[in-house]
Amino acid sequence: MIDVFEALTKRIKANEASVLVTIVEMKGSTPGKVGFKMLTGSEGRIAGTIGGGGVEFYAINKCKELLKSDQYNLKETLIMKDSLLGENPGNLELKRNDDVEINALCGGEVTLFFEVYKPAKIIYVFGAGHVGQAIIKLAKQMNYFISVFDNRQNVLDEISFELCNEKKLLDLPNLHTKEKKYVELNPDGYVVILTHNHSNDLQVLEFILRNYPDQKYIGMIGSKRKVREGIAYIKKKFNSELNLKNLYSPIGVDLGGDSPNEIAVSILSEIQALSYGKEVKHLRLNYDEVK
Repeated sequence: MIDVFEALTKRIKANEASVLVTIVEMKGSTPGKVGFKMLTGSEGRIAGTIGGGGVEFYAINKCKELLKSDQYNLKETLIMKDSLLGENPGNLELKRNDDVEINALCGGEVTLFFEVYKPAKIIYVFGAGHVGQAIIKLAKQMNYFISVFDNRQNVLDEISFELCNEKKLLDLPNLHTKEKKYVELNPDGYVVILTHNHSNDLQVLEFILRNYPDQKYIGMIGSKRKVREGIAYIKKKFNSELNLKNLYSPIGVDLGGDSPNEIAVSILSEIQALSYGKEVKHLRLNYDEVK
């Protein structure tokens, strides 16, 4: 059982979706016993067992369904019929309310409890200066999975792992020359670009647009003048139509204020609004007007 909890802890730290299945009740003869546990992910069983056979087959498929749903827990009772007859894969016959009948020789009943651990929203912070650190602190309170990138080791050293999940030293000034595998990003993550140099911001943006153009959110800090110049540069660099629908620059929503904490609130408010489908007043430019 220890290996199940170790695997679950490792997956939670890595922000990987998981479901822990536990046998909480049983009647009659069953392949598993009360307390048996199994950890699964979208890829299937990872550790532990609840007895194998039709029960485990059913549970693994149910876990995959739960990971795609809005549910975070579920309790179901499986009724194992004393029969080998059945036409459906995995000996699964039918479902009535919370009771599921499957074909098995044992003829008992087993109740399973499913605990769903879904990944936290991911934010990638390129630039760990004053604004970046303000974002990290606020995002931590909002339970984001936080990855921090900078080209200055001393700046990264200022950020403890209590505030972020991972931090990496990257060659940001030359990021646009790197291959995609140099930085691996989850497409559902939110990218925030606010390095200490606007030219570095553009190198990061070029890398993202070239390798991760469908990122859910790409926010880049900068004044309207610098952003216009930057977008014009990017358009010429790509020499083709760019899909900038997920680019938000200048970054944030129009809340007012220019301190690091106020800017952080503006940026995370924009991300929050987008993640919940809310309308807000963005600061982003109309990029079609930039030539």
